[in-house]
This record gives sequence, structure tokens and C-alpha cells, in this order.
Amino acid sequence: MGRRSSTGGVTPSGDRVQIRFTYQGKDMRPTLDLKPTTANLRHAKRLREQILADIKAGAFNLSEFFPDYRNVELSDTTNRNFRQWAELWGTLSARSLENSTIRIYKRHLKAYWTSQFGDLAPKQITNERVLQHLAFLATARVDVISGRMIKPLARKTQNNILIPFRGVFELICKADPYVRDPTEGIDNLKVQKAAPDPFTAEEVDSILSAIENKELSDYFEFACFAGLRVSEQIALFWEDVDLRHGTVVVRRARVLAEDKERTKTGYEREVELNARALAVIKRQRARTQAKGVYVFLNPSTGQRWNDEQEQRREWVRVLRAANVRYRPPKECRDTSVTLALMAGADPLWVAKQHGHSVTVMMKSYAKFIPRADKGRNLEAVNAALKLTDSAVNPQYVEIQK
Repeated sequence: MGRRSSTGGVTPSGDRVQIRFTYQGKDMRPTLDLKPTTANLRHAKRLREQILADIKAGAFNLSEFFPDYRNVELSDTTNRNFRQWAELWGTLSARSLENSTIRIYKRHLKAYWTSQFGDLAPKQITNERVLQHLAFLATARVDVISGRMIKPLARKTQNNILIPFRGVFELICKADPYVRDPTEGIDNLKVQKAAPDPFTAEEVDSILSAIENKELSDYFEFACFAGLRVSEQIALFWEDVDLRHGTVVVRRARVLAEDKERTKTGYEREVELNARALAVIKRQRARTQAKGVYVFLNPSTGQRWNDEQEQRREWVRVLRAANVRYRPPKECRDTSVTLALMAGADPLWVAKQHGHSVTVMMKSYAKFIPRADKGRNLEAVNAALKLTDSAVNPQYVEIQK
């Protein structure tokens, strides 16, 4: 075993006083511009005790104690507080994340994390503190300022706000391997995914009939029979439309009033338009093709749609007028999927049309597929069973007669 220092980590160094301590796994030996007198050595020992306490608490700032020390550059990265790290992560994320996604993540960080941990050093944010804060957010409570009741944070939202928080600590831990990620061991909560809740063909017709503005009616008719995502439909260009072959190419999206040159999945796809969707496109040609690049415009403003929220108020009013149970506009897309499946379309073709994976198609829409085969699959199985039973049990044929 090594010998314990008899000098208490403080020694004379020429006409100065040297303080020795370990920080981030490195041996630090800065000096103080003090003559090594007995009184100054005692002062240096007290200063070293303060330094060791700050290091243990994760609050040590090397540049505050020794601004001229040769290793002071360590403090430039390792002594940022959490708010500063979060701001840096938001800046660096521009390379890999969509701007609309970064905006959402920044809102989550500000609302739920920097408001709680912003002034703390990363080492002070422990696993226990994070769990306590999540438990607080998951509890109904009264706002001390407004007096209003705050609802518990939903499980899905808890999972979502952890995404940027984890991202910030991933960045921190790469810069400082001595910081422990406080999200380690905190798994996402299980969330019950809502099943598709499409409109029936009769409900679609009732909804469209209740919309007084014909251009808006056509917008939702296209949504129900072409099945594009809202972000894809409002970003559809006329150059993406092929009237001769009755197809559109989906290659871009518009989210939070910003255009993206890619879809949600990162793949462009060609969508074959059925008769009703194609009829809408032909009617839109006279309305918008001469006005610019967008196929669909907001009929109230004559400008392009910004996002789904612009349509929501009118959508709520229309469903009430049509006496149709409320579902969000995104269910127009599910309506397109399920109407195609129940009409007997090949599920693989339907998946390709809507930009779904086969896994999603079979998992989310499986209950609509049995109604699509019109009994053909069951007939095939029964025919095979008849052949098998007649071969194994000749009496089966007599029983069937």
C-alpha cells in the first residue's frame, strides 16, 4: 500500500506553494503565488480541502481556482452546467436531426429538464434525482402560481422527453468519461398503442357531404382514398403528379411550417391513385396548378398549409355536423388502408402504397385482412381438408354426402 502524504497534499515549490490533487483521473499540481510560510501553507491546505469537496460534489471549476494553470483547458468542457450542455447538444444535433424534431426536443429540455437541473453540474444529476423528477411529473399536482390542476405526464410523453435528455448525457459522457449517465437503467415505460380507428365508407361520405367548401371537401376525400400522411399531402408538388399514369410520387414532407426533402421513413414511394383520389387531383388542377407548385392550398387563405393543426378546428365542426364520432384527421390515412384491405387488395401492395413496413401492416391491420379475402382463403383450407380427410377416412365422403 502507498504511504499517506505527510504534507497533506501541500508542499513548497521554490518561492511558491504547490497543491496536489487528482481530478478526472489526472494528477494536478498547480501552484499558488504565495511564499511557503507556515501561515500560507495552512491556507493552501484549507483551499485544497475545499477543492476536494467540490470535486466530490461534481461542482469543481479548475479555472476559478487556477486560471493560469497549464491544464485549465479541461474546464472548458467539463465544467459546463447542464443548461450549457443542453444548448450545445441542440446545436450539434442539427447535423443528424430534422429542424422540426430539434425544436420539439428543445421545448422538452426547457420545460422538463433545464428548469429542474439547468444550473447543476452533470455529476450532480444522479439516477435517483432523475427518477424522483419523473415520479413528480407523473403525479397530479396543483400549480403554485396559477392554482390550476396539472395532469400527470402520460407514459408516452415520459418516454419522449427522455430522448433528448439521454442525448445530452451521451454527449457529456463522451467528453468526460468520469461522469456517470443518470439515465442508465431507466427503461421506457410500456405504452398501449392505439389500434387503427378508421372511418367506414358511409361515414366518409357523410363527412364529405357536411363540408360546405368543395376544395376542403376534396382535400379530405383525397386523404381518405390516397392515404398519404398529412405532412406528405400538404407538401405534394404538381411535379410529383403523373396524370397520364394516375400516380403521385411521395418524396417530401412539411412539418411545423417547414419543408423537408424527405419523408418520415426516408424513402420515396410511388402511389397508384384509385378512381376517387384521381378525380380529386383532376379537380385540383384547375384550382391550384397555375398558382404555384403545391397541389393543395388552404382555401381560406389561398396559401399552402402549414400543418395538421390548421385543419383541426374545421374538422371538429364537420364531424359534429355529420354526426360522426370524433377521430383525428390522421385516421383518414387508416381509412385508406382498411378500405383497400377490405376490398380484397393484396396486403403487400397496400403496405407499399402507404409507406408501411410489412411488419406494421400485419401487426396493426391484421384484423381487417380476414374480411378482405371474401372467404377465398377459408375455402382453400376447407378444400384441402376435404382431400386429406377423404384419403385418410373414406367414410368422410359419405358423411359429406
